[in-house]
Amino acid sequence: MALVKAPPTIVHRTQFKSRPSLISLDKGVLEFMPDAPTPPSSAESTSNSGKSSGPDAKQSTQKTSLESKFSQKSAGISQHSSENKKALPKALNQAEGSSADGVLASITESDNIECPQPVPTVITVEKAASAKVFFETYYNEITAKPVTPRSLRRLNLENELLNDMVSSPTDKAERRQALATAETNHLRQTRNMKPSNYEVVKVLGKGSFGVVRLVREKRAPGTSESEPSKSIYAMKVIRKSDMLRNSQEGHLRAERDFLVAAEGSRWVVPLIASFQDLNNLYLVMDYMPGGDFLGLLIRDNVLSESVTKWYIAEMILCIEEAHALRWIHRDIKPDNFLISASGHLKISDFGLAFDGHWSHDQAYFHNHRYSLLNKLGITVEGDSLDKKEGRSVAAAMKIAHVMMGGKERHEKNSDNASDSESILNWRNRFGNRTLARSVVGTSQYMAPEVVRGEMYDARCDWWSVAVILYECLYGHTPFLAEEGGRQQTKMNILNHKTTFQFPSRPSVSRRCQDLIRSMIQEKDHRLCSRRYKARDTTLGSMSSRRNQDYAGRYVYPNDGEDIKAHKWFRDVQWDRIHLMPPPFIPNIKSMDDTHYFDEEEPISDFSESVTAVTPTVQQIADALKPFNREIQIIATGFIERPHDTVRLKRVEKEIDQFNMRDEEKEYLKRFVKTFGKKERKRPRDRLLRDKDIAPKILELRKKGAFLGYTYRRIDAGVGCARYGNGGGVVAQGSWRANVWHRARLSVH
Repeated sequence: MALVKAPPTIVHRTQFKSRPSLISLDKGVLEFMPDAPTPPSSAESTSNSGKSSGPDAKQSTQKTSLESKFSQKSAGISQHSSENKKALPKALNQAEGSSADGVLASITESDNIECPQPVPTVITVEKAASAKVFFETYYNEITAKPVTPRSLRRLNLENELLNDMVSSPTDKAERRQALATAETNHLRQTRNMKPSNYEVVKVLGKGSFGVVRLVREKRAPGTSESEPSKSIYAMKVIRKSDMLRNSQEGHLRAERDFLVAAEGSRWVVPLIASFQDLNNLYLVMDYMPGGDFLGLLIRDNVLSESVTKWYIAEMILCIEEAHALRWIHRDIKPDNFLISASGHLKISDFGLAFDGHWSHDQAYFHNHRYSLLNKLGITVEGDSLDKKEGRSVAAAMKIAHVMMGGKERHEKNSDNASDSESILNWRNRFGNRTLARSVVGTSQYMAPEVVRGEMYDARCDWWSVAVILYECLYGHTPFLAEEGGRQQTKMNILNHKTTFQFPSRPSVSRRCQDLIRSMIQEKDHRLCSRRYKARDTTLGSMSSRRNQDYAGRYVYPNDGEDIKAHKWFRDVQWDRIHLMPPPFIPNIKSMDDTHYFDEEEPISDFSESVTAVTPTVQQIADALKPFNREIQIIATGFIERPHDTVRLKRVEKEIDQFNMRDEEKEYLKRFVKTFGKKERKRPRDRLLRDKDIAPKILELRKKGAFLGYTYRRIDAGVGCARYGNGGGVVAQGSWRANVWHRARLSVH
């Protein structure tokens, strides 16, 4: 009864909107003009009798009515519309047919619709090749390492905490949190690296690659001025355009990869960061305020035997460090050993270093591009010289060599790989080179096997050390030719059995001469490591395979063992030399002191130097003031046209014929070298020689050729000294200990 007397419940239902009409496609063409419903025909009424007014059973949905017609006004406006707007009503009318009910008819699609085929171009090839190179190198770096640097740092910390019996659990938790914070800050800093983060203090030197600057890292935004300024670094700026024209992609990647692999090394100049912008590559490294070893030789001319022994011992340790990482330096010379603030040597400049990896082979990059060009049938004409030589057999063979060179190592096929094998596994099995062959280096220090263009291994570096040892004691290199230039120097090296000899002055001990003579030998008999001799005698046997390292290359760690065991080094404490005071300690007033660089005269091959700024007329006139009008006109004519090496020698011979003092002749020669312009070398890549496509190709390569170049060493100031860094460096002793050793975990 209570339910009956209760007030009635009222349910308010939502007013659902009716089905929306067809939306107008163009306000100037279509208008909404609803029509009255059309009564069904008798046939339709008969067929639908006894059923609801829903759609036919065979139809999934009811046909939609066209609820708008074209008014006269709309038709008049549509005459002034675009062609697409005109075509729309016409298509709708055709679809309607002549029916008066306004029902849309089905639109039949044509089966023969012709779509334009995409036409691949050289730009397509360049972008595809850059993408393939990036993905292959990126994933190879990830899969090749058993543990990431970040995981290694965490493992080092956990290992230290496990052995720490003093710290409380709270202290250990704080150290873990400090590591996590440092890792987060490291990632943020890595993503935000750019040249503007550094303040240029001074230019230290220039070369064919670019320029080396002394820089100071700027304070972070919001940092108070009272805090100490950031550290001083040496920044190597490398011009992308010049390196790409000379096909140096592989060498630039190799230099950066070696410095990353050598993180934490005692004998290699540390890499702080590497990054790039559109035009340049940047390598930020520790600043070595003592200058290079060549500067020391220039100041002293000749070193005593005891001082020479010290520096050669440190050079041996530097080279062994590179060989332990399975790299050949290939450009050992005094310029490439830098003196730290403590006076110890560190090795630098790995632009020509070799490890045999496929990602450091220039043929790998060429194969990606030219194999695609060949598959797509795209031809590149090149420059005028290419067009002129285009029909000759020699030119055709040269082009084929560029396109197909290294194909067996860099292009997977069914002959040497299964279809199921991944491309990275295949490259790591077949793409690596076991020995070097390129003729690179500085002519005075090159080993004979390098000069001949033979296959060579790490023993070539030990020949160069012997040449430096000779130079320290006698003041000159043993094979330098006073006449004939570099070509005659190379001939002297090839004939070293007859051209090599010791001067009578100054006096050098027999043990030292015996060491030099033992190293100035063909590689089969060169003093370094007996393991190379064992490999040579058993080449091809199972024992030689056991002597190979993981990639099949023949570079042995600690391969200076026989040199260090020589009697001349009997009093050298190899394990403690880095802790002992060196013969020369730089006299530095501040960390940005550059006077050891200021006093050095720039020494470089003119054929490889570049005039950065065009001299003004006034600068040229001031330089030629000491000479009469006739000499001024002749000297100005010398620098009007760009020079190559051949033309420069011709100019120097002409200057030698002048009737003037020798000092004035040398001054004019330096004037031509200083104010003359270098003739730009012809690009090695045919794609960069074609004037129609070269600018676009160069811009694309500057953007995509060095993807993955970015790197930053984790900040050692946020407690990293307690748990090591990515290279496995661990501090001994207290928090501020400055004695370091390599961790047992290898970078490989």
